[in-house]
Amino acid sequence: MIARIESIDEIRPIYREYLAYISQYYDIKDYRPWRDTALEHLRRYAIEADRYIYIVKKLRLLIGFALVNQHLRFNTDGLAVAEFYIQKDHSRKGYGRKLAEHVFSEFSGNWEVAVTLKNSSAALFWKQVVETYTHGKFMEKRKPSFNGYGFIFNNG
Repeated sequence: MIARIESIDEIRPIYREYLAYISQYYDIKDYRPWRDTALEHLRRYAIEADRYIYIVKKLRLLIGFALVNQHLRFNTDGLAVAEFYIQKDHSRKGYGRKLAEHVFSEFSGNWEVAVTLKNSSAALFWKQVVETYTHGKFMEKRKPSFNGYGFIFNNG
């Protein structure tokens, strides 16, 4: 089941798990302040109208989420998949692809997904998902100031 939710309460525990996972891809000197800042950003999803939370469940158990906003690195307008996570026990079973495609289909227009250079498994996942979803009509861009690259497309 995939749904859009308004409250962050349901994803808070899995979001902490996600932060622990992604911290390996960044040079974090002090984990606690970094985590606290990330949790503060998560709170904005409950109060700001231009931010969206999607969840995926398996048998009523939350197994992943997608956070969407308008914080763009490559486009001048549109939406971005800001954070995305599927628990390890449920990865490589199609849940991530279904969640991503569902989120993309919710809004037409410009989309981007930014990936840090160090996270090669995420880059491979997003390239495959976006390539299939767009039938190959996407751009892959590098942005040194971000230390990563993005997958950019328009589904309008």
